[in-house]
Amino acid sequence: MNIELYITFTVIITVLLLSPGPSVLLSINNGLNYGLKLAVIGVLGNVAAFQLLLIISATSFGTLILAFDELLSIIKIVGATYLCYLGIKAYHSPPSQINTDNSCLINNIKPSIIFKQAFLVTSLNPKALIFVSALLPQFVDPTLALMPQISLLCLTSAVIHFTIYFGYASLASKAKHLLKSDKRRQLFNKFSGITFLIFGIALGVSGSLT
Repeated sequence: MNIELYITFTVIITVLLLSPGPSVLLSINNGLNYGLKLAVIGVLGNVAAFQLLLIISATSFGTLILAFDELLSIIKIVGATYLCYLGIKAYHSPPSQINTDNSCLINNIKPSIIFKQAFLVTSLNPKALIFVSALLPQFVDPTLALMPQISLLCLTSAVIHFTIYFGYASLASKAKHLLKSDKRRQLFNKFSGITFLIFGIALGVSGSLT
């Protein structure tokens, strides 16, 4: 694979994943509320979903999905609804009892729920699929074997993705001492809820995805 293309790909992916969005907010929220150990489960959910989008975009299945505006609209509506659901849930959630020994939340939550939430937030974003579908082919050399190139790009993006989101979750986990009081935790929950609602509404009312 051309080294210049590879470096360009890593830069673009890094900038994309550093950009604030619902998935970043969820990682920060998980780090603050549940501690780093459980937040990492969410990060893995984000990474798994993004890898799925990359694989879909590299196949004819991705082209088929992009050809149907109705299907993209359905995905958009479902994604927007889910973000709004997370927003309402966060807004009305009671203050979490956070341990200050960098472990986990006193309130019980299943790791599978954290993984599922992160996976759905990333995978139910049709704009992400459109973006990677337009991006990936530009860095694949048609004169070389396809699978090794796709595998390298996917592995690279997975490492970058995990590193960045782990960083967000880790910083949030270390800052959770700032939310010791019930009032501060309640304010953060409301802020997170409103932000998720804004992301959901923005996705829902966005114009043509193509």
